[in-house]
Amino acid sequence: MEVLRSIEDMQPLESSVITVGNYDGIHLGHQDVLNHIVKIAKKESIPSCLITFDPNPAYILSNNSKPMNLQDIDSKLEMLEQIGIDKVLVIPFTLEFSHMSAEDFSENIIKKLFNPKLISVGENHYFGFKKRGDLAFLTEFCNQNNIELHTPEIRTLNDKPISSTLTRGLIRDGILDEVPSLLGKFYGFNVLAVHGSNRGKSMNYPTANFIPLSEYQMIPEGGVYLSKVFLDGEEYFGMTNIGYRPTFNEKKFVMEVHILSDKFSDLYDKRFYIEFLNKIRNEIKFESKEDLIKQIENDKEVCIKLIDSFKEKYEV
Repeated sequence: MEVLRSIEDMQPLESSVITVGNYDGIHLGHQDVLNHIVKIAKKESIPSCLITFDPNPAYILSNNSKPMNLQDIDSKLEMLEQIGIDKVLVIPFTLEFSHMSAEDFSENIIKKLFNPKLISVGENHYFGFKKRGDLAFLTEFCNQNNIELHTPEIRTLNDKPISSTLTRGLIRDGILDEVPSLLGKFYGFNVLAVHGSNRGKSMNYPTANFIPLSEYQMIPEGGVYLSKVFLDGEEYFGMTNIGYRPTFNEKKFVMEVHILSDKFSDLYDKRFYIEFLNKIRNEIKFESKEDLIKQIENDKEVCIKLIDSFKEKYEV
């Protein structure tokens, strides 16, 4: 898969099949679009292409700086390559670029650079200044330029359209076990293990503190989770705590994982991928360290009981 990081790097194509969008998380609806353009591109012997943006336009177009990305750009590109996309143009999204009109974008980028035979987008897709490039605009553009327009049937979960927004809501509310119904996989992200206070080790539950590699990464709500760590080609179930350690009156936000296996190497200063499978409980302030240890023991028992059911249901 070829990745281009600026419009200037893109050489015009003779023909292509294309889609446009942020594609954060690449949920099942996204996958319907991407799989379709890969299929048609192979049939026509032309490249399948995606125009996407970095960072998420929401950070440029609003004052909300709270991390909301479902995946970093590297994870997105890795997944796109697995799906079979041939070429990805990653446009740096700036305030200046946000003022490009839908007319300019469709003529000077979509048509001039990609010359598509087919464009595939979701029904709620839009592009261009003030969201002018909606489905009606794109339909007219395709009709004028003899381009086929494909819009897949909208996937739903509990009568709600599958979307990145719906996925974020589940993660924000700690409903991680429902995320595979939207993404086709559990929610997770790349992290770096960092040194902590060694509180877990003092309670015979050693943990590795970690931080996301992307500053924009969305973090699940505080609590204890059954998780899964992917490190050096191996997979380990873990018990992850997210929060402020209220029992010890700490104010620093911490994410830490206790691996439920003794068959792993030291995590310190290593990069790994972590998935969140199920929320066990909310973060609680205990009266004493001893009460917390008893609860951690109970949490571990709950996690161990869940592991077999997750293995059977999701083949994790």
